Amino acid sequence: MAGDGLYMYNTWPVMEALSTHLEVRMLESRISNLTADYWRRSGDNQPYGRLYYVKEGQGTLLSHDREYTLRPGLMYLIPPRGNLTYSCSGNMQIWWMHFTATLFGCVDLFDYLPYRIERAAEDRRMTEGQMLRLLQTRRSMLAADQLEATGVLLQLVAPFFRELGDEFRDDAHEDKRRFIPVLKHIDENLGRTISVADLARIANYEKSHFSTLFSDFFGLPPMKYVNRRRIERVQLELQRSDEKLETLAQEYGFHDAFHLSRTFKRHTGLSPREFRKSHKTSEP
Repeated sequence: MAGDGLYMYNTWPVMEALSTHLEVRMLESRISNLTADYWRRSGDNQPYGRLYYVKEGQGTLLSHDREYTLRPGLMYLIPPRGNLTYSCSGNMQIWWMHFTATLFGCVDLFDYLPYRIERAAEDRRMTEGQMLRLLQTRRSMLAADQLEATGVLLQLVAPFFRELGDEFRDDAHEDKRRFIPVLKHIDENLGRTISVADLARIANYEKSHFSTLFSDFFGLPPMKYVNRRRIERVQLELQRSDEKLETLAQEYGFHDAFHLSRTFKRHTGLSPREFRKSHKTSEP
């Protein structure tokens, strides 16, 4: 009983966060018929999650240095970034969705909870019905349909997070929660000057200790994380708007359009113009 009590105590903040602070945003959803010549890319670092359901055919995907075989009847939850490499060996049909999921308005769900990437669709007919309904409601402008689309997406994604594992049995996860005010400050001030000293003060840590802890928890030093967030925001803006680079540079904390272009290409391998052009057509 004591063990159960400890588990419930440590996971309660996680459950509370999911029920009250989760924000899901659908970006795009389609059914794509792919060919080996068309669907082949390496170094894809998009700032959104992806849900794949393979209807027909076979392919491969490399995410965060792990390789997966994409097979019919299987579903895949693919985290943001990951330096993705993917291809198909012949004709392939994928039903897919792109989405973002954040907690507290600043923490990526994939950075907060452990998850599986691959799982079998327990009931293919039901899964296909859910995904078709998601595609239908996604195109609607009605508020009720948009709410339904979000609910269906969560039903499809939830099983990937079913096994929380032992990560929540220790204090490391609670320590990570202490950085939420820091992450919120970063996201709310991307257009302003942000310093490590300011972030350390928000977290109530000494500067060097803060930098060490931040790097351990989030895999990047604080200022590299800030720059990544800026570039990710610009990526999303380039995909959904025709905003000029000068405007985006000012909005997201770059000196000018040239500074933005140079930084963007260093992070993504493409100039903003090349990136925008390459995403005019939708693909998984």
